[in-house]
Amino acid sequence: MKRKLSLLLVLVLLFTVFTAGCGKKEQPADVSDNEDTQEEPVEEGTPNPAKKRADADNTIVIGMTEAKGDFMPIYYSTAYDGYVIEYMFDGLFSNDEAGEYIPHVAKEWEMSEDKLTYTFYLRDDVKFQDGEPLTAKDVEFTYLAMADPNYDGRYFSYVDRIVGFEDYHDGDADNLAGIKVIDDYTISFTFKEPEVVNFTYCNMPIMPKHYYDFEKGDIDSLKAKMQEPLGTGGYKFVKLEPGQYVELTANPDYFLGSPKIENLILKFTTKETYMAELEKGTIDVQNSVTNTKENLETMENMGFVSLNSFPNNGYSYIGLNHRDPRLADKNVRQALVYGLDREGFVGNFFKGHGQVAHVPLSPVSWAYTDELQEKMNKYEYSPEKAKELLEDAGWKVGADGIREKDGMKLDFVYSTYPDTEWIEQLIPILKANWGDLGVNIEINYMDFNALTDVVYEERDFDMYNMAWGLSIDPDSSDVYHSREDVKSGNNAVGFRNQKNDDLLDAGAKEFDKEKRIKIYEDWALNINEELPYIYIYQREEWNMVNDRIKGFDCSPFVDMGYPQVYLNWEIEK
Repeated sequence: MKRKLSLLLVLVLLFTVFTAGCGKKEQPADVSDNEDTQEEPVEEGTPNPAKKRADADNTIVIGMTEAKGDFMPIYYSTAYDGYVIEYMFDGLFSNDEAGEYIPHVAKEWEMSEDKLTYTFYLRDDVKFQDGEPLTAKDVEFTYLAMADPNYDGRYFSYVDRIVGFEDYHDGDADNLAGIKVIDDYTISFTFKEPEVVNFTYCNMPIMPKHYYDFEKGDIDSLKAKMQEPLGTGGYKFVKLEPGQYVELTANPDYFLGSPKIENLILKFTTKETYMAELEKGTIDVQNSVTNTKENLETMENMGFVSLNSFPNNGYSYIGLNHRDPRLADKNVRQALVYGLDREGFVGNFFKGHGQVAHVPLSPVSWAYTDELQEKMNKYEYSPEKAKELLEDAGWKVGADGIREKDGMKLDFVYSTYPDTEWIEQLIPILKANWGDLGVNIEINYMDFNALTDVVYEERDFDMYNMAWGLSIDPDSSDVYHSREDVKSGNNAVGFRNQKNDDLLDAGAKEFDKEKRIKIYEDWALNINEELPYIYIYQREEWNMVNDRIKGFDCSPFVDMGYPQVYLNWEIEK
């Protein structure tokens, strides 16, 4: 998957959110409800409690933020749905820990001399979970679904640059001219322009045509199977219990070999419950634990849980609606950043396990160079500089203490989701720091999935917080390019800047890595100046893992849904 989406984004994606309270639901064996976890912690020296669960010999339970339930590769919209999908679907290729692309469903590939066509040679031993073989027709079908005239998901960037897209999407063509099914196990993609990023757009997880097939235009019949997923992955879908968990079971016919652990439960946890659940042994792993000293000390005191830690390939941010004339004023955006003590917040909250973000690149990226770090504006906390910018731009303090100009006030609604630790600590700082500037914010709480709709579907917001989980390539056209400023597009803030578009286009078309580094340095510095978002932090990713689970080893480019991770999991008897 090219880029995981989550509202944080987030990411990305990437932070624990409040799960709406639900009545008691049916649970798999010994997976208790969240409200049942508020018990006294186990005493020091108590044997590993997870080993006493009735399902301990054949089940791993992973705690994570609640999934929305969009379990379809071409439609999912949050990182948590993405995690579920990874276990059930496969793409043509994958990547290793170093971020290098490696064969997967495709055993090999080649690029034409004009750099327009990629030809993939598929394995002939890959089967869907109902026993039907995967062929090139299934790959083609997946892309035809995204090119459908009524497709309303976020992944149109995977198809709109393929030759013949307009003829299929807007006309009567029966297929995409740029996708050729050469034989059952050979397929080619031909793009309109030679761009290095085109390769990554060939890797949408593959959906079976025989199962998901629909008449062109009848996209609703496809979406009806959103919660009835069928793929080729190492784990098969069993059920979704809303508000509680997703249950998966091992695919014995997986082409890379069946997982060693028979059952996988993705249990929905919250910040109030997950440490207690680890301590009680009702979960074996907690994904993306908040990086606090208290959580680390609690884990260490358990004695049977260890930390899987690595630099997170993503960043958190505050999104700003550029369609709002107040936030379209770059002076206002820069003043908000100068006037927010990000360094103080990040240092106090993460205690050395995070850093302030200044650009939309992760320190693990090859494009995040020493030269970029030296050149970028750190926007060190300066209320004086912030006030100067606002004054010079004509924003004057009114009688109520709020700055105003041309009948508009710097009085914003900040949309977020409740009970997230970093947001709980950031909001008082936002109110105090920005209040000192003459900027007021009112907090609008909603649940995570509702916020996703408000931002990406309705695009009805002033400010919000999310995060992005990044892909291997530094290209961020699918987030920042003006062509993504459409309903359901990832450029939900409506950022439009010609220099931004030109640099993204140049980076996508350049095949020389050293030249690309310079292009993305210029692009990041432009973003650093224009500030489509207020960048908050980049952090370590923490997974806490019960010692009975062996082989749980994620890294910046390889997460827990990758086969090279989950196929290595074993249960210590």
